[in-house]
Amino acid sequence: MDFRKPYQSMNERIAPDEALVSDTLARMRQGQRPRRAPCRLRRIVAIAAAAAVAVGCVTPALAANVPAVYEVLYALLPAAAQALMPVNEVCEDQGVRMEVVSAFVEGDTAGVYLTLTDTTGALFGDSAPDLYDSYSLHYPARVGQVSNCTLIQYAPDTSTATYYLEITNMDGERYKGDKFTFSVRTLLTGRLHQDDIAVDADLSAVPLDPPTETHPITGASWSPSVQTDSVLSQSTYDFLVPQQPLWQSENGNFSLVAAGYSDGRLHLQYAASKPLALDNHADLFLYAPDGTQIWHEYTVSYNDQEQDVCYTDFVYPVSYEALAGCTLSTNLYSASARLDGIWQVTFRLGEE
Repeated sequence: MDFRKPYQSMNERIAPDEALVSDTLARMRQGQRPRRAPCRLRRIVAIAAAAAVAVGCVTPALAANVPAVYEVLYALLPAAAQALMPVNEVCEDQGVRMEVVSAFVEGDTAGVYLTLTDTTGALFGDSAPDLYDSYSLHYPARVGQVSNCTLIQYAPDTSTATYYLEITNMDGERYKGDKFTFSVRTLLTGRLHQDDIAVDADLSAVPLDPPTETHPITGASWSPSVQTDSVLSQSTYDFLVPQQPLWQSENGNFSLVAAGYSDGRLHLQYAASKPLALDNHADLFLYAPDGTQIWHEYTVSYNDQEQDVCYTDFVYPVSYEALAGCTLSTNLYSASARLDGIWQVTFRLGEE
């Protein structure tokens, strides 16, 4: 649809008030400057004017069918944006149909049951897609929201997955209004979770004082019972330098790339490929010669943004003499493909 003619017609009807024009001309003839409003006030007036024009120009069809228009209007006036959005509980993009089955609101918590269906029959395969934390219930919460997504069931014969999503306002703010928009931006397909995979790496010849290099810390975890403030209070860390893989998973997404012993601790470096694109990640477990698990004191990570690889150093309290009899295992979490799109539905929320 060509919007130029309607906009031109609306603009041609906009004209300044005749009294304002006369007053301005009179002041100009007398050499007086019109009184200027304070900068802050002018900005407020400009924003209000832009919002008013936006609301006046946007139609429900435009808001629903042009996501950028809706996003801009929602940023300015959330209530107006939702008022313009028509109820549409089904949408389809990239061969995937999303449908709201039911929804409710109870105080500060909203619950949504929805289904995702692979209309092509070739995208989902044997497992339901992961929403990759890319979903949101559009609501201007004062503080923020906590959300959780649970897969209820997946039917491979119809390529349909059913989810329950719960979104809670963090400060107890009760939901207001009865019409809301829910959107999903990314789906991860071919999700695979593998537990207790043996890591066949020889720890009997772990080098002492291995080479390290400094990188900014992008992630960390630690045991509450271990004092790690001195290590993790800094923004950088001396990571092991990646070497030739000591072990690699069958799909090549995970590798043990370095090992070393220093300060009475075993340091192991684990690399996961495509953590940003596909959310690939893993856990690493160390066992003593008698089979007892040795918990890591802490882990620390950095990202190679260009290669999309995450390197994580696992640090274990174990004697050097015991390393020869220690064994390793891992839990792997991976995906095979990523699907980006705009799945957006608008529905009414009623009391549970």
